[in-house]
Amino acid sequence: MIVTRYFGGILLGTGGLVRAYSGAVEAALEKAQIIQKAKGYEAKIQIEYNYLEPLKYYLEKKGIRIIKIEYLEQIEVVIEIIEEASKHFNNNYNNNNFKISKYDIIKEKFVEI
Repeated sequence: MIVTRYFGGILLGTGGLVRAYSGAVEAALEKAQIIQKAKGYEAKIQIEYNYLEPLKYYLEKKGIRIIKIEYLEQIEVVIEIIEEASKHFNNNYNNNNFKISKYDIIKEKFVEI
């Protein structure tokens, strides 16, 4: 935790500074939330238009977050997916009610779970 002091005087004394810094840290920790993340990827999926709704349903059911959808010649869906789900998804994605034309990993990142 880092506390920044903007006042350069000595009026608080060392005890006052400790209380001020401790109070600032305590207040920040009370408002903080724990977020769990896992190693994963940002990936791009290309599909035909008629497969968009089944894909969205599947992703929602599996807890895979959609970051962006672009409507081009084919639909491009950018998702965040954890590493384990990516392995399964990459091997089995055409066994559902949709067919993926292309699946590319854009970058590695930590994904909220």
